[in-house]
Amino acid sequence: MVAPRNGNTQTNITIHFVTVTKAQAWDWLNNANNHNRFIQQQTVHKYARRMMNGKWSVTGETIKFDPEGNMLDGQHRLWAFLETGLEEMEFLVMYGVPPEAQVHLDTPTPRTPAHTLQMNGIPDGRLLAASIKLVNQYEAGVNPGASSWRYAPDNEDVLEAATARPALRESANFVSSEPGFRSFGKPSAMVFTHYITSQLNPNEANSFWRRLLDADYDGPGDPIMRLRERLLVSKATRQGAPNITAIAAMCLKAWNAHIRHRTIGPLHWSQNGERPEKFPKAIATSRPSRRREED
Repeated sequence: MVAPRNGNTQTNITIHFVTVTKAQAWDWLNNANNHNRFIQQQTVHKYARRMMNGKWSVTGETIKFDPEGNMLDGQHRLWAFLETGLEEMEFLVMYGVPPEAQVHLDTPTPRTPAHTLQMNGIPDGRLLAASIKLVNQYEAGVNPGASSWRYAPDNEDVLEAATARPALRESANFVSSEPGFRSFGKPSAMVFTHYITSQLNPNEANSFWRRLLDADYDGPGDPIMRLRERLLVSKATRQGAPNITAIAAMCLKAWNAHIRHRTIGPLHWSQNGERPEKFPKAIATSRPSRRREED
């Protein structure tokens, strides 16, 4: 005699594709969702974004009901469907799941964007995934490192970005392979700023970052010297150390001053206080003065 799998008694479990309408989703959420966890709104937004972008795919995961019709799993998918405003959507639905199975749902370790990159043979997965998020935010006009679910890439987004942007992979490899970057802290901020500057002016970026690593200065007030000083102090000072957004901003401030051939004082950046600063936009070349244009 074969023992029941996973210790559950045998039940009549069936699985069907169901075209769910808004009315059906509301009915399930209002009348069958009696024993479930708190809603995680960020997960709802993430699912809704994928549905609206046409990236929602069948993975084998189902909306699950026990023999009495109580929904054991699937509320986040249904709330996301309603958030999209779509009239209907097809879901895989499982009926007859033992109620005691609910305690085991969603307990395995989830596959993160870093895992996705690793499984596809792309190195520096964790660093690259974090850096892709910063690039997405910067290109959308959001401060890199800000808490914004709208620009948080999921596994597929990260894989697409890593595949489509070989230069970003090169930046991640550069930062991870140079021991000097370990002294600066926040490696994803280093990858992000290295990538942005390299896209704008590859030759100048190569010189900028190499001089930063080698402590090669032109004299007092050299932006590269100021940046290196600030990064080393930030790494050594655990209390009150700047976050990823501030470090990325200071890197780009130093870059812009370097491109303009300007000296600067002690480097800092703050988005709070009496004089909050905007996140800097990196420049490619020094802009000519108006006087020169008029001449």
